Amino acid sequence: MAERTRRRSEAKQETREALITAALAEFAEHGLDAPSLDAICARAGYTRGAFYVHFRDRADLLVAVVEHAMTVFMDAVIASGGEGHDLERTIDRFADAVAGSIGAGSARARTSLPLPAGVSFARVLEGVTRDPRLKTGFTALLAGATSRLAAITGAGQNADAIRKDVDPTQTGGLLVLVALGIMVALDVGLPFAPDALRDTVLRLLAKPTKAD
Repeated sequence: MAERTRRRSEAKQETREALITAALAEFAEHGLDAPSLDAICARAGYTRGAFYVHFRDRADLLVAVVEHAMTVFMDAVIASGGEGHDLERTIDRFADAVAGSIGAGSARARTSLPLPAGVSFARVLEGVTRDPRLKTGFTALLAGATSRLAAITGAGQNADAIRKDVDPTQTGGLLVLVALGIMVALDVGLPFAPDALRDTVLRLLAKPTKAD
């Protein structure tokens, strides 16, 4: 009985993940609003009946897609080794992701940042403002990112790699706001240099040396 329950749970999770993956692909190809539920279900290989087992409606699916995409991205970018230079590695990884997106040749050709190509961050923000569920999930994700960045800032301070006169929580919040601003800049085509921005942020946070 326990084994049967485990298999049923795994199958249910696989169905949910397949629907989210299909939605990501459809949004990447056709934008945030165009894909129908039928197209998403067909791409995943499931019926609408299976869809409604996991999601109440299309907006509920969008919440799950945004949460999934941003969680995977944050897990990939935010270093979590508990070491003094994790914040530096995190900033390096994010700068590399931004550089990769710019190198793709278009603000809409986002290959490294959390949202798939063809999905404008501005459209996601529009969805956040009009759907309380997406707003709640999005806010929680940003709060989680801030908390993680605050923790690795504190670890850097304890390791004497980050200046001690900055507040870890405020630093985490500032870096999250910078990341959001960068995604908006990519959407509107605002030119900036990821490497120069990375070097500036690191210089602001690094412990001053005697030469400084």
